[in-house]
Amino acid sequence: MKKYIFGLALLAGGLFTSCDKDNIGTIYETTAQNISFLESKASVVTKANSASVTITLTRSKTTSEYAAHYTLTTSDGGIFTDKNSGTATFAAGEWSTTITIDAANMQGGTLYTCQLQLSSEDAATADIELGTETITTFDVSVMCDYNWVAFGTGFFSSPEVLEAEYDVVIEKAEGTNRYKALSLYEPGYDVQFIIESDNSVIVEPQPGWYYSGYGDVYVNGALSDDGSNVAGYYDPATKTISLTMEHILPAAGDYSFGIFTDTLVMP
Repeated sequence: MKKYIFGLALLAGGLFTSCDKDNIGTIYETTAQNISFLESKASVVTKANSASVTITLTRSKTTSEYAAHYTLTTSDGGIFTDKNSGTATFAAGEWSTTITIDAANMQGGTLYTCQLQLSSEDAATADIELGTETITTFDVSVMCDYNWVAFGTGFFSSPEVLEAEYDVVIEKAEGTNRYKALSLYEPGYDVQFIIESDNSVIVEPQPGWYYSGYGDVYVNGALSDDGSNVAGYYDPATKTISLTMEHILPAAGDYSFGIFTDTLVMP
């Protein structure tokens, strides 16, 4: 410990003695507002039919009050309300401020989206000398989740992907033909699927498991190539579902691990 402290003392002494007091650089102070969203997107899943999303905007010059403007666009009419009416106000001395977007009248299982975009005037306040990224658009996605109820315990067999088989808990979205296998490939990654009236099984693209260092691996039905995401068929006699799915890693340029067929015996 003494040697450690002594070393720090020598380092500090060297820094002070080597400092050139006559060559002090000017600290850069921006003259631009540099308006930006703090992040580029937000996603909310709620059990209620309404939700609120708080969005943060930032700036670099804080000497005085400033009003930034933005527009909200959406194809989901009657869902989103901008409580700030297109204006985000920074008080003098504030480097950040927030706006609130409300979503209401949502139906279960439906994804609603909108986008906020800074005005061209505020986007033009970016200070390129700072070398920081300015985020001028913000994407909001909100969904009212289904009401999931217990359906029973199934049996999953994955001879190629996991080389394992085990019991899995199955839930059903109340009032639908949509099901969810809890932690199908990995704990915390539930996989949803739909059993259609013709017994075809649909697996829409969704996170299925995690690849260390890269992120979520998405799974989707790959039995057809027409974009319908058919993964297989349900056999009512044996209660067995065939699941032919492709495993894709978006973080690596949609790298495909391949197409594999697993089976799931329903409760």
